[in-house]
Parts: sequence; structure tokens; C-alpha cells
Amino acid sequence: LVYLLNKVPQLYDCEDGSTRHFTILFNAFVFCQVFNEFNAREIGDVFDPFHALGTSQMFLMVIAFTCYAQWLIVEYGGDFTQTTPLSLSEWQWTVGYGALSIPVGYFMRLIPVSEDPDSFAGLPEKGEVKKDNSHLRATFFAFLPIIAALVYQLAYEVEELKH
Repeated sequence: LVYLLNKVPQLYDCEDGSTRHFTILFNAFVFCQVFNEFNAREIGDVFDPFHALGTSQMFLMVIAFTCYAQWLIVEYGGDFTQTTPLSLSEWQWTVGYGALSIPVGYFMRLIPVSEDPDSFAGLPEKGEVKKDNSHLRATFFAFLPIIAALVYQLAYEVEELKH
């Protein structure tokens, strides 16, 4: 997606930062998520994202709804969603970019990960009392977007002062 952020204007002959540019990027992002849902059907080292799809009607309905909603948002969202309709070729390419998450999921499963079954899910060792730091983690993740927005705004202001 970072590649697309930088290369969409050249690949699709559109203005950098335009609605069309960001619509193409948005569509590719959503389809990365759609295809990653197939990867997430199995956990661990098992890789068979399309196994027994017919037995999971709810999964298929979620995928169908997501794709239909994405099509509506892109094609008819307009100013409300800040999207612009895409050509058939652009739809094909963005869905193709999203489909690349399937082989990424495969290669990620090839990376060996060792886990100690005795400490699965962070369970304490026998006789050990586990500290509960979940409130610290929650506080950190709650403030992370605010801190990121402040840093971004500060960088923007510094850039403006340079001009």
C-alpha cells in the first residue's frame, strides 16, 4: 500500500493527492482486508484459506456484503465519502493488489514461531503471581492516536513555517 501511495499517480495517470488517487488506494486497502479474512480462517501453521468455504455461509455473507458495500461506497459515495467511480481496469487492479495478501499470509506461516505451551496466553508459571498491567497497555493504546496526531500536526506546522 505504501508503494501504491507513491506510485498511483504515475501508474494511473492521475494527480497526486486527488480523489481518484485516494479512491484507488482505498479500494486496494479494503480488498487487502477482504483477502486477509480468508487467511485468518485458520490460525497456526495451517494454510488452506479456501478450505470448506461452502460450509461457512456466514463467512461468505460477510465477504459478499463487504464487497457490495465497497462497490456502493466507491461508485456512488461521491462527495460524501470522497470517492470517485473507478474503471473496470482499476477495479481489477485494486482487487488484484488486495489478493496479494493471500501469498503474504502463506509466507508469514513459513516463519517459525516457537511458543512455550506452559506460558500460552501469558499464564503465570506455577507459584508465580502475574502482574496485571492491562490498564497501562490500554492507556498507552488509547493515547497513541492522539500523540500521533499531535506529532503529525507539529510536523505540518513546522513545514508551513519553512515556506
